[in-house]
Amino acid sequence: MNKNFLLPSNFKKIGIIITPLGFLVWCCTQLDWFGASNIQPHILKVTILIVSFFSFLIGIFFTTFSKEKIEDEFIKSLRLHSFQISALVQLIFFLASFTIMLITNKDLGGDGALALFLLLSIMLFWFTYIIHFNATLFQSKNKLNEE
Repeated sequence: MNKNFLLPSNFKKIGIIITPLGFLVWCCTQLDWFGASNIQPHILKVTILIVSFFSFLIGIFFTTFSKEKIEDEFIKSLRLHSFQISALVQLIFFLASFTIMLITNKDLGGDGALALFLLLSIMLFWFTYIIHFNATLFQSKNKLNEE
């Protein structure tokens, strides 16, 4: 029994739109480019941050877990290989980061810095997956078109 928990391919287009949009709004709000520190009440700023961050995450989910137009064994193996590469890159990132912290005898500097470090490591994983998957898929399609 083959269970396939992928979204329809239309969701990939939606994800490609809302991922950078959510990330951009989140970053601009964090950097106070919208004048969000003057927003009264403060709950509105927090709501903007939460909605933009989760739209970013949902966009990554849509982009990553959407079917391709032609879903075959090559795509399935490419998904697995991309997940493996992403896990390896994230592992190297963690090992290098903690080694540098050990050598320089510096820590992350509090809970906020730790949260940012973990957020960046999660983003590194998903961006590595998306880039590797799409770049390899693009290369393979180009090779097929040349032949």
